[in-house]
Amino acid sequence: MLRRLKNKVKRHRLACSGVGLDVERSMVAYGSDGGAWQTVLDQLNAESVVYSFGIGREFSFDMDVIQRHGAVVHAFDPTPDCVEWVRNQTLPEQFVFHEVGLAAEDGTLEFFPPRKAGSAHWTPLKRYRNETREPIQAGVKTLRTLMKELGHTRIDLLKIDIEGGEYAVIDQLIDEKIPVKQILVEFHHAYDTIPLSKTVDAVNKLRGAGYRICAISPRGYEFSFWGGE
Repeated sequence: MLRRLKNKVKRHRLACSGVGLDVERSMVAYGSDGGAWQTVLDQLNAESVVYSFGIGREFSFDMDVIQRHGAVVHAFDPTPDCVEWVRNQTLPEQFVFHEVGLAAEDGTLEFFPPRKAGSAHWTPLKRYRNETREPIQAGVKTLRTLMKELGHTRIDLLKIDIEGGEYAVIDQLIDEKIPVKQILVEFHHAYDTIPLSKTVDAVNKLRGAGYRICAISPRGYEFSFWGGE
């Protein structure tokens, strides 16, 4: 009951900021996160180009996409907990893992460890004091660079869960007019260093680029944007 009330308050804050559904679409949920990740029904198939950024130790979304559609999922995460975990999994050949992160520039980026020992959510933002684990430097590339390296001219489904780094990536995606049909993104305005206004600004930029919100998770952090006709 308390969680539902908190989620209702989060959604109310979004609505008061002008953020709500733009279009009604038949949606389908993926993964084990209670409807956090949703795509437009019947828009994926075995030929779809799917990029999934930010894996941690949870890839039920990616497995659902593979099992339901037979699509290859290119999954990206450079953080040590994820890399070690993936190496110990038995994975289908359609799950193609890349030990690199997503950013607005090619190079290396400092990632800070999670507060909780059992968490795999490393972040490019210095949020917590962690006395047992030091920050790391990890390789990152832009979306355009990765598409060029992988030989893709478009992306059918792009999932971004990169712990606060999404805002600069969205700016670049829009500026460079990268062709993406559907964008799923977790915004991190729950972080005390990221105001809600930053998410509102990102949403309005995506709207200005022709994307429409077709789903928002019960928590009010995960958004589905439709850029198709």
